[in-house]
Amino acid sequence: MSEQISAAERMKQHFSNRVINQVRQVLELWRHLPEQQWTANSLTDFTLATEKLARFAQRFDADQHALLANELLSTLSSLRAGRSPNSEQLTKLNSIIVQLSQTALRQSDQAGCEQLIPEKKPVYIALEDTSHALVLAEQMQYFGLIPELHRSVVDFNQALLRRHPAAVVIDLDFHEPNYGIALAEKIQQRRDQPLPILFTYQQQAPSIEQRLAALRTGGLGIYQQQEVQAVIRHLEDVLDKTPQPPMRIVIVDDSRAQAMHSSQVLNKAGLLTEMVNDPLQVLDVMAQFEPDLVLMDMYMPGCNGMELAKVIRQQREYLNLPIIYLSGEEDRERQLAAMAEGGDDFLTKPVEASHLITTVTTRVKRARQLQDLIIRDSLTGLLNHTHTLETLQNILDKQPTHPVCFIMVDIDHFKNVNDQYGHPVGDVVIKNLALFLRQRLRKSDPIGRYGGEEFALILQNTNAEQAVKILDNIRQNFANLIHDSDSALQVTFSCGVAEWHGQALSQLVEQADQALYEAKRRGRNCVCRAG
Repeated sequence: MSEQISAAERMKQHFSNRVINQVRQVLELWRHLPEQQWTANSLTDFTLATEKLARFAQRFDADQHALLANELLSTLSSLRAGRSPNSEQLTKLNSIIVQLSQTALRQSDQAGCEQLIPEKKPVYIALEDTSHALVLAEQMQYFGLIPELHRSVVDFNQALLRRHPAAVVIDLDFHEPNYGIALAEKIQQRRDQPLPILFTYQQQAPSIEQRLAALRTGGLGIYQQQEVQAVIRHLEDVLDKTPQPPMRIVIVDDSRAQAMHSSQVLNKAGLLTEMVNDPLQVLDVMAQFEPDLVLMDMYMPGCNGMELAKVIRQQREYLNLPIIYLSGEEDRERQLAAMAEGGDDFLTKPVEASHLITTVTTRVKRARQLQDLIIRDSLTGLLNHTHTLETLQNILDKQPTHPVCFIMVDIDHFKNVNDQYGHPVGDVVIKNLALFLRQRLRKSDPIGRYGGEEFALILQNTNAEQAVKILDNIRQNFANLIHDSDSALQVTFSCGVAEWHGQALSQLVEQADQALYEAKRRGRNCVCRAG
């Protein structure tokens, strides 16, 4: 009987992987749609992939995936022939895509009938030093990456012919000086899309000439072979395909035709837009739409662009919001004067579509990077203390009907780590736990560095019993990580779990903190639940 159950489980996993792998295909095509400006061919490919997902989901009883695939197809069917989606349609499509990207469970969850972690492509490792290659491969597995070691050039090339990897980690001097760079160049020449490649070196730091040569082959970074965790962190960032929130642009122009034209150009690139023809309504619209950038005309009835920029800048929340003027004004002195009054750039009408898209997206990306510096911890990239609690409060304010858990995590005996191994090693431990949590939890689970060696997690649609199982699995796996190759340092953590039942935020946090204290009282390296 046990063999029959095992066979059934294997069959279930096979079917589930086919569904999830098709989800990955849909997400990959979605990622390229804005780059391809929603051409007829790209939209056809995306639609066919979604139809295939719907068929697979129905055949293998994957109800959630079937529902999302059919919602996608319904929205796609509303698009006018030969036209890209408008902002309303883009908003709907983005929402479905985000839900689709979250359908795979955390690595620590129990596999369900339709939600299994899909197979990933391997990361090829070609290092001269076998011992370092083995350490890197072992540690990569704990982070959910699939390493594949190749010790010879022949073996490496044959592997490339068999299967494309997700990424490559290769020694600059693989088998002979600079041969790793030569191999990387050959790899990229065979591909339509560049392959992520990280280079390593053993002792002597590479020269500027070597760094330039590596860069020109598509190399994303160069690390000393002992920097195992740095390599893994970079791979995790490179291979993270989570859909990013769409850019949101408010277009202020009294000419409806001009505003509509700009809106269509930006929509085609995947940006959401909101048009404002009456400049006196702009603050009300911005409060609702929460834009990443304002694109405005210079001369409008009621007020001009410079006056409006001043008013926007007087609102504290919009101090860092990019403002771009789009106007027929050609006088350079007036353009500079307008930018001095709160503008960040000036585009003169008529402007080419590619120029408009590039200028807007570049400004938004930089603004988001700046915002990240404000709300995120500099060492780990996680939410800082203030914004962790703000995120939790925002979630609770929505009065969710699904369960929500708040978890406090604390690294055990961290002071001893700093005292015995030094603060740089302590920083490595903190960064490793941050990366481990990011990798093991869903992208929709907010994670923050609460302070020092403490972390805070917010698990939505998760009750306390489930949270304890998830964190206990993560705890056991984290204990296997080696944080310092010279000393083979391994570290554990403790955590406290509290489930929200309508109590105030302060009470929920206090309950998690008390559960964490209980975990420490029991000897650390365990998970305790409040109540």
